[in-house]
Amino acid sequence: MRSLLMVFFRLSATIAAAALISSCASVSVKDVVRLEANPPSRLPEEVLVAPFTFTQKELRVDRKGARLAKLQFDLREKMTKNLVRRLPKFVAPARAVAATAPLPQGNRWLIRGNFDRVHQGSRILRSVVGLGTGATRMDTTVVVYDLSGPHPKPFLRIVTTGGSNISPGILGVGTFFVSGPSALTSLFNAVDGIRSGITFDTIRTTREINAALSEYLYQRGAIPYKKATGPKRSGKFPNRIGSPDRAVARGSLVVVPLPPDRQ
Repeated sequence: MRSLLMVFFRLSATIAAAALISSCASVSVKDVVRLEANPPSRLPEEVLVAPFTFTQKELRVDRKGARLAKLQFDLREKMTKNLVRRLPKFVAPARAVAATAPLPQGNRWLIRGNFDRVHQGSRILRSVVGLGTGATRMDTTVVVYDLSGPHPKPFLRIVTTGGSNISPGILGVGTFFVSGPSALTSLFNAVDGIRSGITFDTIRTTREINAALSEYLYQRGAIPYKKATGPKRSGKFPNRIGSPDRAVARGSLVVVPLPPDRQ
């Protein structure tokens, strides 16, 4: 009886762990570069999000003509809508603007971006084989502009990269008799391989852009630590918020700019 209970608990733990960690997709921030010596240090009143553009030669999908145009439109819409939805939580209220729309002047930011690389991959290969086979790829470059002056001034560049799939697909279930219940994680990976794709990569990318902007605001002393979040960085775990600029952390929550005599 005890041995049966042990098997049950191990199987339950394996399934629970698989549900948490078996996702085979990831997007991270590759680089954040400040383009101004003295970039904005105030929380913006509003963030405007313009439609992203595409690097056509790095657009590898299984569609052409009208279907390709629709895919590009859908990816732009997904990127814009998710940024507008996420930005208010950690940055500021946001709204979408047309690419050619007149821009208001004031304490506002403008986000423009480009899909540098979009590779569709293969859902079937991700689900059945995995381990990088059929992987998607999505790289973007985002430039943030300050609209407080007479002309938009770029002050921050964010580069993201990522995709899926690095985990074993459903073929991994065949190792059950060798590796035991842990092989069942392949079932979750198979489902995730079907669910994942460039649409989900777009959603994950907006999450990291939002986090990078939040971290920037914390570093500039515009928001306290408790209201900030940090992006996932390539090759680093866990996510950590970068150190503030010329600031002193009081306790672990509030960031106070240094007085002039200590700068």
